[in-house]
Amino acid sequence: MKLSGNTILITGGATGIGLAMAGVFIERGNRVIICGRRQEKLDEARQRYPELVCHCCDVSNAVSRQQLFDALVSSDLSPNVLINNAAVMRGYDLAAGGAVDLDQVEQDLQTNFLAPVALIELFLPVLTKQADAVIINVSSPGGVVPVARVPFYCASKAALDSYTKSLRFQLNDRIEVIEMYPPSVATAMMDQVDIHKVSTARFGRDFIKSMTRGGESVWVGEGRYLKWINAILPRLAYRLVNQSARVTAGMPDSA
Repeated sequence: MKLSGNTILITGGATGIGLAMAGVFIERGNRVIICGRRQEKLDEARQRYPELVCHCCDVSNAVSRQQLFDALVSSDLSPNVLINNAAVMRGYDLAAGGAVDLDQVEQDLQTNFLAPVALIELFLPVLTKQADAVIINVSSPGGVVPVARVPFYCASKAALDSYTKSLRFQLNDRIEVIEMYPPSVATAMMDQVDIHKVSTARFGRDFIKSMTRGGESVWVGEGRYLKWINAILPRLAYRLVNQSARVTAGMPDSA
């Protein structure tokens, strides 16, 4: 992926790692569009980076996705880079029996998996007409080595991982498809996860370094150590993750 001169759409871009990615891309001369569900967070992001183009959008809602698409196309802001970053992570007790709110699980899966699929379906005809088109799906190390206390977040990221590989194969290099695995970052979504985290500023620096190196599977910063451990000793990787990541009840809604 070229790192300057793009028009980039980042979902969930008003906070956390989405905003960190927006910042480093702006610094490199890209036009960056972000969307998010909360207008107040979009306003705060715009105050920090006045160059941002901001749209209020709930990516889990089909009408809202279509409104975003129509607004960008009519404003001549069709992206050549789509970054699916918006996500929801909640803790669940699977052992209690009858305690899992299936409506909430469905919403999690809508946001984390079906929304990226739907957005790619929506934007694919536009992306195929753009030079240097790229799709980046933000996955998670949890999709490879699951954190048991956030089972549906991890399951949705595992589904996204499988889908991304199929998408890359079927597109056959017509559009570059990248899967990005961030480390644990100190964001609102991760506030109630007791694990070592890096700052969003550190993530931004590590992210752009990893993107500079390139590749279809980009593990950012400290996350790459888990990849190596899991490749050699998967049981150890699973044990380390689940011993170190303590998740409290009432997980934050979304990033």
